[in-house]
Amino acid sequence: MPYAKPNLEQNVLFGEQEAWREEWQGMPEFEQKNLLPTYSVRINFASYDDLQKFAQLIEQTISIKTQSIWFPKQEHQNLADKKYVK
Repeated sequence: MPYAKPNLEQNVLFGEQEAWREEWQGMPEFEQKNLLPTYSVRINFASYDDLQKFAQLIEQTISIKTQSIWFPKQEHQNLADKKYVK
């Protein structure tokens, strides 16, 4: 598959003069933490009962649709109410 050619007529997102830099003066640095797991293990169960016994053992809810879990259990972060205020 050939690579797409760049659209040279496309507008620059922040403008040619990079006026956004003035707005960003004094803003704190953003550091993204590594949220990936250090270790990951695949566990197979011979029966649904075995799956439920394991769920009880680690005190988490696991169903046949569960694809992954964190141990210990991680609380979900609600980021919907977070926003930038100028």
